[in-house]
Amino acid sequence: MLTKAIETIERAVLQLDPHHSVRLINLSPPWALERMRRARFRRTLRLAAQRSRFYRREFRRRNIDVARIDHPSQLGDFYTTGEDLRSNLAGAFLTGHPDTAFETTGTTSPIPKRVFFSNRELEEMGRCSAIGLYRLGIRPEDRLFSAYDSSFWVSPVVLKMAVQFLKCFHVEAGKIQPAEFYERARPYRPNIIFGEPSWLLRLSEIAKQRGKWGTKFLFGGGENMTEEAREFVENTWEAPLYLSYGQTESFGILGSECERKDGYHRNDLFFFFETPEIDAEGYGELVYTTLARDVMPLIRYRSSDLTKIVDDPCPCGFFVGRLAKIRARCDEVVVCGMGNVGPWVFAEILRGVNGSAPDWQAVVRHGEQRDVVELHLETDNHAGANELEAIVLRHLRERFPDFWKNHEMKLYDLRLTTLPPGTLRKGRKLCRVVDQRQMLASPRKNSC
Repeated sequence: MLTKAIETIERAVLQLDPHHSVRLINLSPPWALERMRRARFRRTLRLAAQRSRFYRREFRRRNIDVARIDHPSQLGDFYTTGEDLRSNLAGAFLTGHPDTAFETTGTTSPIPKRVFFSNRELEEMGRCSAIGLYRLGIRPEDRLFSAYDSSFWVSPVVLKMAVQFLKCFHVEAGKIQPAEFYERARPYRPNIIFGEPSWLLRLSEIAKQRGKWGTKFLFGGGENMTEEAREFVENTWEAPLYLSYGQTESFGILGSECERKDGYHRNDLFFFFETPEIDAEGYGELVYTTLARDVMPLIRYRSSDLTKIVDDPCPCGFFVGRLAKIRARCDEVVVCGMGNVGPWVFAEILRGVNGSAPDWQAVVRHGEQRDVVELHLETDNHAGANELEAIVLRHLRERFPDFWKNHEMKLYDLRLTTLPPGTLRKGRKLCRVVDQRQMLASPRKNSC
């Protein structure tokens, strides 16, 4: 009965304007949030077991009695994976009637992961996002421009929902060329700009040359960035750049930075976070369970991202815990200025290029101000490296228009290095994609 009352209060708080929501949520005692999360988890588990063909089948196969489960860890070695979403029909996960859908792109498979939602869920996530953005300083008098890519991506839709509760001026520009964005946005003088970090970096390079205007802050989502690149953006605009972390499967933001920029404040209202197996530093793969989804809930979804759960209080004063900055991917998917790329992308680009030599490796590293993707190619093709690089660029343009668009925007550099056959493979397995970027002060080796 008490848990139901707490959840009713929480839903009422989300219905308030962001100013009052922030004040009331920050006054909520930690025990109340934890009790609500447990209750929502049990409800979500029962819903999935009753209505989802996938979860009903898997729970039965593993002899899981959901009535006995009170915490995600009690599910043992059961997880939901991206491969589950790709290999099963979307209807196998549905527990309610969907109103809309979004897709992931650029994974290790050309088959997208499709995730479905209701309009109610969209509105609730918008309200929740509005609370976080209000804490960062957005007010009704602000002018917000978004350059998020609207192609099947959830972020611009959730942002638009959040803005209607923030009641500020909003223009959805889409992911156009940064130079075009600069010229078309300049007459409006937007003081808040949203976009992917690599795109914001390119926009900042243009602003450095042509002049800035007054900006309150910039907000990046969809990929990570180095602190050096962030510093360049912030120095250019003389304003902070905040980063968020999320996935299409999570319905957008799982966490967002505060003014301290020391990890992402978790959305503990809507998710149950775990890192079941951690290393000596406390880092492990992030696993999350959705708590407020009636259409397509996910139980213990493996994010493939390595991070650390931080429960220590943040000096900013916000009571919810944090996720440390994402350290690496657990697989060979790399998020960079090129986009979300995996081995299948480079294999398709190199198809017809390297003759009969089978081996290649893509190395992603930081350049001076943008990501560099180096293709190390073993080849018995006697054409010169410059000629082969021209073929690679043509394949990129013809086979992956979205990645080519990012190349035209100068969000990354693509370079080709040719090697004699037999050079790359040192053991039985060759790591196809290597991310050499050092996201943290204490670098970790890339592993496959």
